[in-house]
Amino acid sequence: MPSKTKHETTKSLAQRVAEMLKQRGVQRIFGVPGGGSSLDLIEAAAEQDIDFVLCRTETGAAIMAAVTGELTGIPGIVLTGIGPGAASAVNGITYASLERAPIIIFTDAHEVNATEPPHQIFDQQSLFAPISKAQQRLTPSDGATSFERLIDLAAAEPPGPVHFDLSAKDACANSPRSSYDEVETKTDPNPEMIDAAGRLIRAAERPVMIVGLQCRSSDRADAANNLVSMLGAPVLATYKAKGVIPDTHPLYVGLYTGAKLDNTVLTEADLIIFFGADPIEMIPGDWPHSAPVIVISETPQLAWPFKPKTELTGSVLKNARALGIHRNNTAWTKLEIETHRKRLRNAIAIRKTAGRSPDEIINAVIATAPKNSRLAVDAGAHMFSCMTHWPADRPHDVLKSNGLSTMGFAIPAALASCLQEPNRPAIALTGDGGMMMSMAELSTAVRLGVNLTVVVMNDAALSLIDIKQQRQQRPPLGVRYPREDFANIARGLGCDAWKVGALDPLEFALAEAFEAEGPTLIDATVDPSGYRDQLIALRG
Repeated sequence: MPSKTKHETTKSLAQRVAEMLKQRGVQRIFGVPGGGSSLDLIEAAAEQDIDFVLCRTETGAAIMAAVTGELTGIPGIVLTGIGPGAASAVNGITYASLERAPIIIFTDAHEVNATEPPHQIFDQQSLFAPISKAQQRLTPSDGATSFERLIDLAAAEPPGPVHFDLSAKDACANSPRSSYDEVETKTDPNPEMIDAAGRLIRAAERPVMIVGLQCRSSDRADAANNLVSMLGAPVLATYKAKGVIPDTHPLYVGLYTGAKLDNTVLTEADLIIFFGADPIEMIPGDWPHSAPVIVISETPQLAWPFKPKTELTGSVLKNARALGIHRNNTAWTKLEIETHRKRLRNAIAIRKTAGRSPDEIINAVIATAPKNSRLAVDAGAHMFSCMTHWPADRPHDVLKSNGLSTMGFAIPAALASCLQEPNRPAIALTGDGGMMMSMAELSTAVRLGVNLTVVVMNDAALSLIDIKQQRQQRPPLGVRYPREDFANIARGLGCDAWKVGALDPLEFALAEAFEAEGPTLIDATVDPSGYRDQLIALRG
């Protein structure tokens, strides 16, 4: 915890908050300000050399802050105005809640006695209560102490949102420095649980390991890779953990969602080990496997769809090291593991289509993208091809909304990546539906001049919903859009853009887009006919 001096000059609550943000390594704040405390916070942050990123939408700002928190481990910061500004941030804050991202949201607040007339007045703390770890109105008397305590709570396992209401009057009022003293808690491995897990591992002939979102820090990723090598068994990764185990690792089989396709690997297991995973990453449904399960998690008492045989909670690093003495020679052969890898990949491969398939588009992007590019993937049918084909060697090589699976994620997520790692190219791959929900932030990308390429898979439909509608034998209502010219719209916002029809040379347009300076966009017509078979292969 940062040291505190005995004597300080008088400072406002906003200044106290900004100082603590700076001490924790916060580099920028995202938001759409109102006319209240948000202005005080922006000014106080500037005094600490913390940038303010003016966004077009509160949802986009919240997603940018949440992704920043995921990439850094430091809470991302977002601020909004009162009333409609706060309400508009809910989707992004829900993303942070369901994706375990550390984030702080500041909302302007009316003064305590401002109740009549009820213009823009509603209970903002209650609004955020179901999707945040804590909510508090900051006041000058103890605001600095409360803030320091709760910003640490946002980053504590499981990470998530913390909400603060702050009025303009309170933000500029003098406030004493924080008196918060952090209490460190030690979580040493439980010897009995370690022994129980060790016995299960030694007895298993065909274990399977599943790594999840808690493993995305470099040290936890190293621990996961060491444990995989120790087991010598096939490993699956959740969407959020893609890259924790490199795609090229000989024991890596593929992605895990809890659906029909990846469950087929688990039917051959006599032991299943969840390492750093979270049940929020799984598709809801009954647990179909009889093999015993070991859970190794930072967080106890998660809502698993099964009863673990042994659960090791606390530091996954310490528990992994403690398990390292229990070496195991499995019955899995290299051929079996390679066969499973090929089967999972081939099962969702799209066969030849009349037009350009999603597989063709993502493979063209892979072939032409600059080295070390990071991919942000939107929700929609196109995500299956993107998540399967995009090569990942490290955590966060791919950004994806999984727990919430919100559309409109890819562009603000990629933008956050550009700001956090400006020398790393970012690619946002979205559908036409997600594009329409996030297009405003393309203007933000232009203003900031970031190295971002947007690829739109344009099929003029909500294809994932269209498939479900067809499978339920319903009439084709409510899922089709007019085919918009996103390239033309992007040019109007200041982007270089290319419209690529079914017969146009995609690779040429991509190469030009990746060579251009600033944000660019490719509007690619896609044939959605292969999506249905993909979904059936994945989920049955």
